[in-house]
Amino acid sequence: MIYRDERGVEYVPVPLPTHEVTDAVAVDARRVTRSTVRKPAPVYTGADGAELAAQPRNHRRHWTDRQWLAFEEHLRLEVDLAKGDAPAAAVWVVRPHDRGSA
Repeated sequence: MIYRDERGVEYVPVPLPTHEVTDAVAVDARRVTRSTVRKPAPVYTGADGAELAAQPRNHRRHWTDRQWLAFEEHLRLEVDLAKGDAPAAAVWVVRPHDRGSA
């Protein structure tokens, strides 16, 4: 989604590494475009854990035992690697250029 504030500055939200379900944009920004509906992805038949984690949740009912094992192993590895990571966030401040004040 793209947001635009009353001055006309457009903001593209950046997902933050938190468990919140909000977009970080300006307070006075309003949504101007919606996400388009995508064509459904075909069911993945491989056993790559990272690829399986990226698949839609409704595909999980079609997974084999081998795919479930690869997915669970991938989740365990991700948790082990993330234990030492400190939370991080970034903020971009967008200001309009004032050309008439100089």
